[in-house]
Amino acid sequence: MEVKHEMHFKCLPASMAKDIKAVKCPHCGSIYKTETKPDFYRCQNCGTEYFIDSDDVHIYHHHQPVTPVQSSAQVNTKLPVYILIGAVAFIVIMYFVTMLFQPKSTSTYNSYSTYKTPRMQYGSIVYMNTATGNPVYLRTGADQIDKGNNKTEMEMHAQFNDPITGKVIVDRVIDEPYKGDLRCDLKVKTYQTDLTYAIGCNATLFQLDTRNNNLIDITQSIFKTYPQLSSGVARLEFDYDKDMINVMNNEGDSYHYFPTLKKLVSSNEQAEQIWQKQFDRHFFEFGYLGSYFDEHKYNQLIENKYSHVTGQLLQRNLTPGRRYFDPKIIYQDGKNLLITVHTTAASNAPISIQNIDVTTGKINWVLPPDQYYLYSTIKCKQGFAIEYRKDEEADYAHGVLVISNTGKLIHNYQLGRTE
Repeated sequence: MEVKHEMHFKCLPASMAKDIKAVKCPHCGSIYKTETKPDFYRCQNCGTEYFIDSDDVHIYHHHQPVTPVQSSAQVNTKLPVYILIGAVAFIVIMYFVTMLFQPKSTSTYNSYSTYKTPRMQYGSIVYMNTATGNPVYLRTGADQIDKGNNKTEMEMHAQFNDPITGKVIVDRVIDEPYKGDLRCDLKVKTYQTDLTYAIGCNATLFQLDTRNNNLIDITQSIFKTYPQLSSGVARLEFDYDKDMINVMNNEGDSYHYFPTLKKLVSSNEQAEQIWQKQFDRHFFEFGYLGSYFDEHKYNQLIENKYSHVTGQLLQRNLTPGRRYFDPKIIYQDGKNLLITVHTTAASNAPISIQNIDVTTGKINWVLPPDQYYLYSTIKCKQGFAIEYRKDEEADYAHGVLVISNTGKLIHNYQLGRTE
C-alpha cells in the first residue's frame, strides 16, 4: 500500500534558479539516501523510497515496513503447564493402579500402636516336665511397662518354652514381693525327681514346679519355722559337694539347710556328720587316683560309690588309658553320663559331647565337634536336652539341643541374639 505525503515548498520567481539544498526523507527525516534511478531515491535509514517531481516541486514517497525476522522454532509458552498437568495425572493414575493390585491384608492394625521395647533376658535353664517327660526351656526376663507421665516400670516374667515345637507353653508374670528383682542368672539344682530349687540373685529361693511349669518364691515360707533366720535371708548358694543349701541371715550368721531332710544346722561339722550318716552316693568326677606328688598326673574319669551304712567309699578309673583335654561332666544320674572334651589340647579347640557307658566306660555316641558353651543339661523322654550358647562368630545364637538316646540330633531350638 502506498502512502502519499505532500510537502509544499514556496515557489520562486521564474527569473531565479532552482536551489534545493537538502532533501530529507519524508518518513524519518534522514538526509542519507541512495539514488536508484533519476529523481528516485531510497532512504538508507528506514528504507523508504521516494521521488522528486521537478515541475511542481513535490516529493512523493513509498514506505514498505521491514518485516521482522521470526525464529523458525516458535516458543510455546503453555508447554510447562501441560507438562505439570501430565505429571500430576500420571501420579494419580499410578496410585490408583497400585491400590487396585495391592493384596488385601487380613489383619487389622492399630494406627496408634507404639514400639514395644524387646524383653530383657536375664536367666535360663532347661528341665524335664515331670508330668509329660518333655524338656522345657525356662527363661526369665523383664518387660518395660509404660506407666504414663514419662514413668516406666519393670515387670518380671517367667516364660516356659517347648524346645521341640518352639512354642511358648506359658508366660507368667512374677508377682510381688519379688517383682523387679530377678535381673540376674538362675542357679538350679534337683534334689529328687519332683524337687527342684532355683536361686535368683543369690538371695531368693524358688521352687520350680516341674509339673505345672511355674516358678514359686518360697524364700519366706520355707525358712519361717527356723528362728535362726527370723532376721531375713541375706545370701543363698547351692553346695555342690553336698545335697544342701548354704544360708546366711541378715545378721551375718551362716547355716546349712538339707532340703530332703528339712534340717538346718549351724556348723560345718554338723553338716559333714549328716552327709556321712544319712546319704548314699554314686557319682562320677574327673580327678586322679595316684599320688598327689606324681609328676605326670592326668585327668581320669573316676567312679565313686559310697554307702552310709558301711561308711566305705569305692573308687575306680572308669576309662583307664584314655586322655582328656579340658574334660567336664555336664550330666550324670548314676545310669547316664554325659561329658565334654576339647578335641585337641588347644584352648580354643572345638568341643565334643560324649555319652559314656557307666558300666564299661565305653563311648556310646559322640556328637560332631562344635564351638559353643554348654549350660544346663537334663534327661528327658526323648533322650537329653542341652542348653547352649555360641560366640560372636555365630552372632551369639543360643537355644536347646534335643538329642536321642542313640545320639541323634532330634531338634535344634535356636534363638537369635536379641531373642
